[in-house]
Amino acid sequence: MNSIVTTCPKVSLSNGLQIPILGLGTSHDGGYSHDAMLYALRECGVRHIDTAKRYGCEEQLSIAVQESGVPRQDLWLTTKLWPGEYGYTASKKACRDSCSRLGVEYLETTSTTR
Repeated sequence: MNSIVTTCPKVSLSNGLQIPILGLGTSHDGGYSHDAMLYALRECGVRHIDTAKRYGCEEQLSIAVQESGVPRQDLWLTTKLWPGEYGYTASKKACRDSCSRLGVEYLETTSTTR
């Protein structure tokens, strides 16, 4: 296997944050492939991953991110909230739960603070 690709073009958001232009989405109903995720991270330079609790693959994705060797700070991780998770308290819990399943301390945000 080749060495890890470390460059990925980025685009600026209106708040000045830089998001990797190349991303890979996960899906539910069997739409997750560990080998494909590793290949995308290691060989294709993918640095933006879009997932959701509903897809049921956050724990698997955590393993792929660890195995890829890509440093966390080089990744942009996106997840989604569902109607039952709206509101301050529920949203905060949903994000913390996703972070736990993903094995990370934070998710990316479009605000200028974390």
